[in-house]
Amino acid sequence: MYLPIEQMPDHSRVWVYQANRPFTASETQAIQDYLAPALTQWAAHGAGLNASFEIRFQQVIVIAVDETVNAASGCSIDASTRWFKEMGSNLGIDFFDRSTAVVEGEELTLIPLTALKNNPLLTPSTHIIPLQTESLGAYRAGWLQEANTTWLQRYFA
Repeated sequence: MYLPIEQMPDHSRVWVYQANRPFTASETQAIQDYLAPALTQWAAHGAGLNASFEIRFQQVIVIAVDETVNAASGCSIDASTRWFKEMGSNLGIDFFDRSTAVVEGEELTLIPLTALKNNPLLTPSTHIIPLQTESLGAYRAGWLQEANTTWLQRYFA
């Protein structure tokens, strides 16, 4: 069942999908029109999942599932991956980009992994988007991380 993100509990499991470019207004609408019904029908072994999503920075989608109702299974997670592959194919967007996303205010800049070393945009206090987040509560409490608190710290030695 699809729920507004504000109604999802803090312990909800989270997945982060980062696009390789910002969405246009029509793409944002298309993504919303695709995900709301997909999440409404999302199930694990026939049992409905309470789920939601949020679009951030016109480029990042956060999916949340309340696993105390029903846990997401391997098959249901595979289904969600297929959604993003299908949307990406239809919209010409790569939702599996693993570049480092640097956040300045509401602006997002992607740095490819091959361009991280000595990159002037990347400082110890640069805020980045973690592609893995412990829970919806952690996301709400302060999702962005300073680069020196992540695996990127090796570039500041």
